[in-house]
Amino acid sequence: MKNHFFIAENNSRVSVILCVVMFTGCLFAQEDGASWLKRIDEAERVPYSCGVMRQTVTTSGGSERTMTMRAWSDENGDLSLMVYTDPPRVRGDKILQRDGGDNIWYYMQRRDVIRHFAGHTRKRSAMGSDFSYEDLAQGSMTEDYRAELLGFEELDGVECVKLKLFPTESGPSYKYIILWAGKDDALSRKIEYYDDEGHLKTLYLSDFRTIEGRRLAFRMEMKNHRQSSRTVMEYESVTFAKKPEAWMFTRDALTREIK
Repeated sequence: MKNHFFIAENNSRVSVILCVVMFTGCLFAQEDGASWLKRIDEAERVPYSCGVMRQTVTTSGGSERTMTMRAWSDENGDLSLMVYTDPPRVRGDKILQRDGGDNIWYYMQRRDVIRHFAGHTRKRSAMGSDFSYEDLAQGSMTEDYRAELLGFEELDGVECVKLKLFPTESGPSYKYIILWAGKDDALSRKIEYYDDEGHLKTLYLSDFRTIEGRRLAFRMEMKNHRQSSRTVMEYESVTFAKKPEAWMFTRDALTREIK
């Protein structure tokens, strides 16, 4: 009986130790994921910016349509404004985002109409592209997601950290996303988006350049796996040297001309 008791007691102790180790391991994984997410935020968020971009949408049938726009951001990306400049049918249309993308307004100039997007309405397609309104938001990753470290993988010759990100209560509408970021520079290289039905789309970031001391991707390609379409957004120019005027990020500015 003593031997049986001794064995049972030892087994219980081993089980407790294993549980503690597993729990501690989970905590470390969470801490590692959170620290990587913080590094990504620090690498990708900028105090303010101004740029010119070109957006090309390719449908499942192979037809293309291209639009150009001017874009501004402020307050580390919590404020952003996009103004379409070409083609003529969308010239003057604007997308304003505040509060890190929690509130979004779209202004259609030819109809003089303003629409507000909040909550799950942010997942609607932006200007018929494969980017949703919330995809275009430049808010804080550490505020929008909680991270789980999946490991490290090489992607296109770059050693990357691989994270599984779950939206916070106020975060994006996806079920989760999987993100690869450079181990050395913490810049995102690839993001897979998942909803309740599975893998929805994938974002590829490439053509990294150093501008005014900051490194960023000049090319962003979003592939929609269900619609067999894709959208490419490319910078034609960008600067971080001049802070935009505060009035540009107000709802009243949507109906004003921005030079």
